[in-house]
Amino acid sequence: MRSLRTILSLIVLASSAGAWAQQLEAPDLVVASVRLDPAFPTPGSTVQIIATVTNQGTRTTNDVFAVEFKADRVQIGVRFFADLAPGQSLDVAISWDAKPGETVFRVTVDPFKTISELDESNNTFYKIVNATNNEFTGADLVVRRVSVEAESLTAGEPARLVATVANIGQGPAAFVPVGFYVDGELLAIETVRESLPAGQEMTIAIPWTIEAGERVLRAKADPNGEIFELDEANNAWADYGEFAPLPNRCAQIVSLEFASTSLVLLEEMTSWPTSDVMSVFIPAIRRQMERDYEGVNVRFYLRQPTGIFSTVFFSPENRLPILGLAPLDFGNVRKDDRGFVFVGSFHINRGLRLAPPELLAILLAKVASHELGHMLGLGHNPNGGIMNAQAEINPYLVQNEKFRPEDLEYLKRILPMDCR
Repeated sequence: MRSLRTILSLIVLASSAGAWAQQLEAPDLVVASVRLDPAFPTPGSTVQIIATVTNQGTRTTNDVFAVEFKADRVQIGVRFFADLAPGQSLDVAISWDAKPGETVFRVTVDPFKTISELDESNNTFYKIVNATNNEFTGADLVVRRVSVEAESLTAGEPARLVATVANIGQGPAAFVPVGFYVDGELLAIETVRESLPAGQEMTIAIPWTIEAGERVLRAKADPNGEIFELDEANNAWADYGEFAPLPNRCAQIVSLEFASTSLVLLEEMTSWPTSDVMSVFIPAIRRQMERDYEGVNVRFYLRQPTGIFSTVFFSPENRLPILGLAPLDFGNVRKDDRGFVFVGSFHINRGLRLAPPELLAILLAKVASHELGHMLGLGHNPNGGIMNAQAEINPYLVQNEKFRPEDLEYLKRILPMDCR
């Protein structure tokens, strides 16, 4: 005979299982694919962008939902639908006049969140499209790696950034351009003059003067979308490297950390896929902060460093009118403070989605530099500059903002470059 406790436990388990089953009864909308007609457009031609939307959930959609199309950061159309049953799909089409070069399409189903779904994280599909007058040959370019060639991997030393580019397609590619980037900043585009046959690879290099610290090295084949390819989304490669000298014992180590949900918000603000947000946009934030703190013994990391370090955490929260928050640590007594930048406070401002991504990176960097200033002991400065008490969300107004001389003098005094 089962005890009362066993029976009650079974009832609780059955109840929990029933609740779990009930939670699983919901629609789940995804953009299964995006295709073009014609598949290889020329500049100025009218193209049909056709998205296939599928309900892979267990219930019919219980409300009207939208499908939104964006070309780069511009909305080019929205279509509305209802009553998509489990397992059903529909094709949604919109016309677009092709512009020269590379365009990133972002197609999102249920962008206004009218449908309660099993999974809210799988609603967006990215497709990179090239529009060019060149002929399609069946080429498909990938960058396999980027390496640094130098006698000494030390800041200030001459080096070469070497990219290995392969053609994994079915036909040749001629005059292949390759863009080289460090921390999201384009250094140069170098073009190989000979043809790259299918199944072959080549190396191409540019000169680079090594920079100290952690760097994101990136190369992208055909960065301006001049070559038709079988797959336009596999052209880039990025990785981290750290170069001497390492931080001395007097340096303040700062980690820039991003919540996964903040990455989603940054995708929406830039209309860039996650790979570009992580390899271009976020390194650009770090690079701007380094410029703000030039001459101050601070070392920034995107990967979690070892030892004691302070953290600037990019949170998805919306706390408008607050853009960031950090403790005031005069004299930088604590070396492990934690400050916040509220990405949600920027995301809610739809006007920012029209600003160039490079300016958005600078705006977020200026707020992060402000909060780090508090963590190092700076209060608000009535004379303005980065420590201005008034939060500014216009990227055009803050792009040239610097620390006031008195603030910079304090920072250099507590964190001198020479360790004594």
